[in-house]
Amino acid sequence: MDGQVCLIVGAGEGIGRACAEAFVGEGTRVVLVARDANRLTNLAVQIKASTGSQAVTIAADLATPNVGRRVVDAAMAGFGRIDSVIAVATMAGRAALVDLDMDLLRQTFEVNVIGTLDVSRCAARVMTDAGRGGAIVHVSTLGTHSLPEKQSPYTATKAAMVSASMTMAKELGPAGIRVNVVTPGYVTGAPLDQLCEHVAGNEGIEPGAVSERLASTAALRRHVDPSDLAQAALFLAGPTGRNITGVELRVDAGQKVGP
Repeated sequence: MDGQVCLIVGAGEGIGRACAEAFVGEGTRVVLVARDANRLTNLAVQIKASTGSQAVTIAADLATPNVGRRVVDAAMAGFGRIDSVIAVATMAGRAALVDLDMDLLRQTFEVNVIGTLDVSRCAARVMTDAGRGGAIVHVSTLGTHSLPEKQSPYTATKAAMVSASMTMAKELGPAGIRVNVVTPGYVTGAPLDQLCEHVAGNEGIEPGAVSERLASTAALRRHVDPSDLAQAALFLAGPTGRNITGVELRVDAGQKVGP
């Protein structure tokens, strides 16, 4: 993948950061997009120090109008091409449906559906014009299958994104652009730690016990790491995945099938 350019949306931490590191490790130049400019700068500095590769950073909120054009224009100004898009950025609106603030639902749709698809469609136009094909990978959530309570804004918007991704795969196939979805289970990192601490506080137990209980609901009895998702995205976006499109790949340690 030497010389290729990957646009990573939501690259500040976690899965997005792991994707940046994985793609750079394969010789790909990266365009890093996130809301937090400081995190982007720190990641770009680390990439430069460890690999010598210069990353383009773009501070952007997916909920803003015309975000796709702005991000893609900046990527093209920096590197002159886009070969793949990895869309990780998400908003996890949480509330019971009957109590839901409609503004929260609209904002969640803006980030998880409209903003994500806007960046992808603008990048797809560039890929189509270049005639080299390309790849788009969107990151979903296992909640679209398990449908946990009080997460309807999150799960509904991610389900809409998955549906649109499959349609994009059909539409962009003739241009050689592949579109796939990676769906994680419980991913190690700050969000999972916060969830375990919240549950532990409600139940009067240790966070570690909550983590073990959640892991026990997966067939492999463990959580997944951000690097696991990054390797899946790398496989789907790289030459080894050249004949894979319209697929939702679960990287969940067997969470959906259960113990």
